[in-house]
Amino acid sequence: MKQYSKRICLVMAMLLALPGFAGCGDAETETTAAVVTETAPETEEVIETTRAETKDNLPEIDLGGITVPILYRGCPADVIEVFAEELTGEPVSDAIYNRNLSVCERLNFQFDFIPNGTHTAAEFPQEAIASIAAGSDDFSIISWQQAQALKQCLYNRILDLDDMPYLDFDMPWWNNDYMDVMQIGEDKRFFLVGDICLNTLRSTSVVYYNHALYEDLFGTPTDLYELVLEGGWTLEQYFNMTEAAYVDTDGNGRANEGDIFGSAATTVSNTEMFAYGAGLQVAVRDDSGLPVLVVNSEKNYDIFSRLSNLFWNNIGLTTQYDDNQMYNSTVVSNLFAANQMLFMPLWLKTCENLREMESVYGIIPYPKFDETQSEYLSLVHNCASVFCIPVTSQNAEDMCAVLEAMCAENYRTVMPAYYDVALKRQYARDDISAQMIDLIHDTSITDFGYAYSSSIGGLGVIGRDIVGQKKDAASTIQSKLSSGETGLSQLIETYLGIAES
Repeated sequence: MKQYSKRICLVMAMLLALPGFAGCGDAETETTAAVVTETAPETEEVIETTRAETKDNLPEIDLGGITVPILYRGCPADVIEVFAEELTGEPVSDAIYNRNLSVCERLNFQFDFIPNGTHTAAEFPQEAIASIAAGSDDFSIISWQQAQALKQCLYNRILDLDDMPYLDFDMPWWNNDYMDVMQIGEDKRFFLVGDICLNTLRSTSVVYYNHALYEDLFGTPTDLYELVLEGGWTLEQYFNMTEAAYVDTDGNGRANEGDIFGSAATTVSNTEMFAYGAGLQVAVRDDSGLPVLVVNSEKNYDIFSRLSNLFWNNIGLTTQYDDNQMYNSTVVSNLFAANQMLFMPLWLKTCENLREMESVYGIIPYPKFDETQSEYLSLVHNCASVFCIPVTSQNAEDMCAVLEAMCAENYRTVMPAYYDVALKRQYARDDISAQMIDLIHDTSITDFGYAYSSSIGGLGVIGRDIVGQKKDAASTIQSKLSSGETGLSQLIETYLGIAES
């Protein structure tokens, strides 16, 4: 698995993400020797550039006042990524509004934001498929859910953007590592991910913990931060703390609604977030750069064994809430805010539901498998966004300029607004939580097998069967391996066939 990780330079990558910090660079020193004397070292001047000052390489472009229709997910939780109707005083919404205004004025065009008819991200919009099939240029740009959008290149619906003009993938606003994981072969790029995709950050897995409950049970709440920073935050620690937090409030001897729990978790999305956080690998790249399945391994068996133990042999963990109640509503976050739950393993955008929470909470990554795991791994959920251009676009090169300008402006203004103002100043309740957000951002990942799971027999989300349905890991994986291999072969052949046509 090729991971999206910016650990190489945490100081540069994350501090540069904040408007108040400048970039880092190495000073070069030159010394000239002479027979009798030696000149003093001469140090080059270091030029510091903040995000807001980082320029793109777009030339002057005039699109002549055209209208650019963008099809996007219309569900309320995701509208914030592309569209804001007016200035409201909310930092992120206002940044999106101003971004759109700035880009339109710069390139001389108008946006037409079109929500899909059903307002759901469950499938690629039928209106887009019908339009492309008819050869119509109804949508110049499409923003869609990763899991559903990735399939569309296999039907020759999406344009390859690898060699298109204006898109400068050397710039810091493009997430090349993440895009590389999603592509097949090394010279094709159908989908764009970067700072233009606010939902990628919002859909990254995190664990919230309640300071008040932690203090009652274990002592100083910041000790958990120290455990994380020391590398000791593991599934074993999560199990023990979750179990210790349970309180049978009604005294009926059964874990039920109304009790105080150590954690809630779903048998769908949470199985994946815990599993990939613990190092699950479904696919990696071979020497030729093509994906191969590695899901059938003892290490993966061990991961699922520990998760099954956590889910079904720990009285402090409740599975009574489904994905909709945990991820798409405030049911579970309200319980957490009411001090009825120690841990809440969800995603970063859940903090948007906790702004009125009176108690202090912390934000930490999902736990490691054990202390030998080299780093924390924070899965980006498959509902994260990708941007693409349909093959029917009549002005695709101009749309690349639009996308480059949008992504660059997001880097300069929108991401700092969300990351610094919203997350760190409004939602995070202490300075160390802000550092944890840095760590989580730095270790966010996806896996090829997870992103294309539906094309490889569901192997990327196999935890739903193993953990969710209490099945044996080895036999369940092996029973789907043949169909998964067949699906992967067909996926590669189709992808490369389209790429070469």
